[in-house]
Amino acid sequence: MNKYEILFNEILEDTKNGKLKWKQVSKRANADVIFNPNIVFRQFKSQLIRDHTEYDLLIVEKKYDDPEFDFAFERYELELLILEQGELVTCMTESVIEKKSMMKLVDLVETKSDKANKLFSKTKTSELFEKLQGRN
Repeated sequence: MNKYEILFNEILEDTKNGKLKWKQVSKRANADVIFNPNIVFRQFKSQLIRDHTEYDLLIVEKKYDDPEFDFAFERYELELLILEQGELVTCMTESVIEKKSMMKLVDLVETKSDKANKLFSKTKTSELFEKLQGRN
């Protein structure tokens, strides 16, 4: 296992066990550190503390027309950016982490993010249901 895979697996495990809290941020956020920010369609952010240093973690989802197929299909791409005080430290892409591993992280983050928690909260759903029943 290389150093990228070790760090990635730590982030994946910390996400699984709830140590890392993810929130969805504007797709336009962090444009100064993202390559081709105009093709970002969603991003998530968390903080990782390692060796007494705080890092921002960004999962960036991109889509663009694929030139390999005469732009008839869209391509989906993931990046995991790690920043320290707003400066890019490293970027993990499919070149260093397998796509299926990256997808596993995105699936976890998507379901555990702040907006997903709010959407799927049982309390909120039951409150809405009660309000709707009260109207009839």
